[in-house]
Amino acid sequence: MTNSIALADVAALLKPGMTVFVAGTGGESLLFVEMLKEHPEACAGVRFAGVLIPGVNHTDYAGLHETARSTAFFITPANRGSHAAGKVDFLPMHYSAVTPYLREHMNIDLALIQVAPARNGAHSVGIAADFVPSIVDVAKTVVAHVNPAMPAPPDCPALPASGIDYVVEAEHALLEYDLGKIPSKLNDLGNNIASLIGDGDCIEVGLGKIQAAVLGPLHDRKNLRLHAGMISDPIMDLYAAGAFASRTNGRAPITTGVAVGSPELYAFVDENPDIAFRPVTHTHDIGVLGAIDNFVAINSAIEVDLLGQGNAEMIAGKQVSAGGGLVDFMRGARRSTGGRAVLALISATSDGKTSRIVPAFAPGTVVTCGRTDIDFVVTENGVADLRNTTPHARAEALIEIAAPQFREELARSLG
Repeated sequence: MTNSIALADVAALLKPGMTVFVAGTGGESLLFVEMLKEHPEACAGVRFAGVLIPGVNHTDYAGLHETARSTAFFITPANRGSHAAGKVDFLPMHYSAVTPYLREHMNIDLALIQVAPARNGAHSVGIAADFVPSIVDVAKTVVAHVNPAMPAPPDCPALPASGIDYVVEAEHALLEYDLGKIPSKLNDLGNNIASLIGDGDCIEVGLGKIQAAVLGPLHDRKNLRLHAGMISDPIMDLYAAGAFASRTNGRAPITTGVAVGSPELYAFVDENPDIAFRPVTHTHDIGVLGAIDNFVAINSAIEVDLLGQGNAEMIAGKQVSAGGGLVDFMRGARRSTGGRAVLALISATSDGKTSRIVPAFAPGTVVTCGRTDIDFVVTENGVADLRNTTPHARAEALIEIAAPQFREELARSLG
């Protein structure tokens, strides 16, 4: 039976030794965040767990109390200090592996989630279908922030009201995400990526400025589909341009787990039947991805070495992010009939002093994406086709798209 509870009383549900799941991405309840910050004593001895994304989620749950800890699947600007202090247990794993881990190994005592008001006895998970639908049945206690501001997209999972133990009903602003200004070099990168995408393709593109850079040049394409972990504001212009296929046989042209962006984006998805929200167990499943013809996975990296390997999570030997769904999507694309796995990056750091195409990674740097998982590497300078190439040929192709000031030095490194 579901019970209404005052916001201040939610804090009393937390006890030392508990594992508390907190919904992340666009499903993070900023109301619950405010409550926890106002009652730091409630976080004493608590372990928080959730999938919190760099640039999107800004709460350091391990920092809410000196004895709080967290289990994290990304290192973010918010939790970097707690990670350095040894309060964050970072687990590097493919995105597709996170749900089984949460379900089978975390022993979740309490889940703090956010949903839309009930319709026909069920609450839509709204703009964040990624993990919550897979978690609520294993959590011992579920507390939902029922937020009238939360959209209820027509093709989205809903949770039976009977499966929620406590509800806090309050209208509150949703988490927003601002892409910011797109640098001109990123527009050049997007145009080069767009040269690999044709009518009828199904694309996946990572979150952030790269999503805007890639989707912008595709307005003249037809019958596109998108299957991705997250969408943000640039999807609206591409949809308005008529680039997407029609919904056919119950299949929506856009499939995603999460929407994060502006209020305009949330209004756009609220009643849009062309967007299907699905959990990570669907969006990142390699069998699902491999069954999509002409699936083009486009993801970004921090650096690529001349072997054709990608590092998407470390800078100067320090963990600054995580691999996330990169490898899931890349391998799904390579399994797809007509699929293409694309790794994208700007060729040099913003000051122009350091190449992001390197002879070899620094000692201690992880390989996020192996050379056999990558079809194309793209920079603002061009496209390197690594398919069916020898190690030397792929190195030469990568040097051709490196920043011009580093090409001679990179060539010398080949010996």
